[in-house]
Amino acid sequence: MDTGGKILRLLVWLGVILLQIIMTQVVTLLISLPVPGMEDFPQTHSALFVAILGLTYSAGVFSAGRLALALHWLKARPKSPARLAATLIGAYLPLVAALFLYHPLEPGNPFFFIAILTSVLGFYVPGCGMCQQCHVQV
Repeated sequence: MDTGGKILRLLVWLGVILLQIIMTQVVTLLISLPVPGMEDFPQTHSALFVAILGLTYSAGVFSAGRLALALHWLKARPKSPARLAATLIGAYLPLVAALFLYHPLEPGNPFFFIAILTSVLGFYVPGCGMCQQCHVQV
């Protein structure tokens, strides 16, 4: 493959990651709109907030990534169950850590952004090829 093709693939991959990050915010917004009093939710119901936020982050990352795979923007095997599980784990690990380290949760908590990034990372782990080298079944 020539250099131009590699650069184009890298740009598409970065674009998909940006789309996944944006979709975490879109899905979270759409879920939060019908919930009254959502602005106080992190302080008053922290555990429920973390549960909802983990699902919305995972849904945003997985749906955008799955769309990119279906449209062949990404060259990888779908492995949907493994990707969904890794995305959920990637979203929940930092959020649960934030629940214990920062009480009550406040807007702008750095663990929210970390959860987005680890969720995106989780989407790509099942197709990275390292799992086969480590003899991990996915």
